[in-house]
Amino acid sequence: MRIGKLRMVLEQYGEATLRDLIVEMYRQMPKQTIEEHDIDFMIGQYLRYKEKKLSEERHSLSQTITLAERFVDLAYDQLYLRPNQIMSERDQKNWYIHAKKIIRDLSHYAEDSMEARTMYEEMFYLLSTSAGEEPLFSTSDPFRLLKLSQVEMLAKLIHYYQLDAPTDEVWIDRSLYTALHVPKDVDSTRIDLLDTLLMEPTSPTTRKILHLRLLGLCERMLEKSQTDEAALENYQALKMLELRLLVEQGDLTEAEQKFFSEYIPFFSHRSEPFKVYVDFLESHGHSDETKRLKRLAKEKRIQF
Repeated sequence: MRIGKLRMVLEQYGEATLRDLIVEMYRQMPKQTIEEHDIDFMIGQYLRYKEKKLSEERHSLSQTITLAERFVDLAYDQLYLRPNQIMSERDQKNWYIHAKKIIRDLSHYAEDSMEARTMYEEMFYLLSTSAGEEPLFSTSDPFRLLKLSQVEMLAKLIHYYQLDAPTDEVWIDRSLYTALHVPKDVDSTRIDLLDTLLMEPTSPTTRKILHLRLLGLCERMLEKSQTDEAALENYQALKMLELRLLVEQGDLTEAEQKFFSEYIPFFSHRSEPFKVYVDFLESHGHSDETKRLKRLAKEKRIQF
């Protein structure tokens, strides 16, 4: 039976008969069909079910780019936040439904489309700005509402940087700049964001380039730290990234030397950076080194 005819047939039944009909149809459905098609969710929360189904329909690449550009423009104009004549209150409240669909569709096309990768970066910066700098939506935690992680989004963005870059130096510099300067959300630290540079598998040559870039950035941040508190925080985060890079490469002796001479001295309390470093060693399976450093901490009276 076609949908049009079905609607005409159902119109002749009263409310009680329709209820009985739905119950009988539900009883006849195989359990697998109920689970695969979210029938319980559809019956229990029909409006939300419809919104979910609409959000799962993928637009074409050109439609997705247009929707993303419009979303970004409206958000920066604060039209999702302030009362206005362009957007309804309902659309303002449901901004995250549109955002999640746009991000999902951009991710779908990004591997093959530079335009999609560019708009993905725009969406990432927009959400980060709203989370850590200037509220653009009705929530201060847009990543949480979207059930997304800022760190995971940045990791994917860095992968896209690699696709676009003609050389390793280009994507590394671009990634370091983004990780250092993008506003943080409540669930991310600067070192969490910088750590994304280590998530993608890379060659020893690429890791060496990253190390050299880190050394140069650390020197510049250290010079600025005399007058800029943010520069000191960036130095600490960059130096921890260097330590983690050395540990992953197995250069434990050099990592420990730099830890005590170039990292700990720039903290007012030694316990916090010591704990971060020891936890990282332990998470990478260096149990003997971890035990030795814990004994050393006791000798140096470092509480952690």
